[in-house]
Amino acid sequence: MRFNLQSLKRQAVAAGVFATVMTTGLSAQAAEQWNVVADESSVEFTGTQLGAEFTGAFEAFTANITFSPDDLAGSSVEVLIDIASANTQSADRDSQIVAPDWFDAAQWPTAKFVTKSFTEISEGKYEAVAELTIRDVTREVVLPFDLVIADNAADAVGVVTIKRTDFGVGQGQWTDTSQVGDDVTIKVTINATK
Repeated sequence: MRFNLQSLKRQAVAAGVFATVMTTGLSAQAAEQWNVVADESSVEFTGTQLGAEFTGAFEAFTANITFSPDDLAGSSVEVLIDIASANTQSADRDSQIVAPDWFDAAQWPTAKFVTKSFTEISEGKYEAVAELTIRDVTREVVLPFDLVIADNAADAVGVVTIKRTDFGVGQGQWTDTSQVGDDVTIKVTINATK
């Protein structure tokens, strides 16, 4: 077998250039860690009671965010929500939210949102497929969100509607949705910095 030394040299150089480009590209695109700016971020919810709309917010939550639009496969988000921090501006309603028939915060104090994948829908618009755990129930949800990244700051806003009864929120008589509606809209606003 005869080897063409010149051809082998060209192939080696080409392989080296390709490896350098790939390595440089991957390092530039790798998902990065983001830190949530707590006082500019929120997890809010909207429901209905006796036909009237009410809003509230979970005032305590943490988020672990690793994200890059150029590395969606390497991106991940985990949000832990303190159920007892729910505030709907109604002491009576807030005391019921944490009760056993509803979120049962004594037994399940934390709700959890963990992403499985991200998809870019169009420029600045994405969808996150995630597992949402409330009480002892985990279900897959799709959260569409808008994202703006400028320099070292990111602003994201996502809205998803879930059915509370899918998660066992509202036991006994409260499985009837005529007094407290089944649909709950969750709005997540995140301001984060690198």
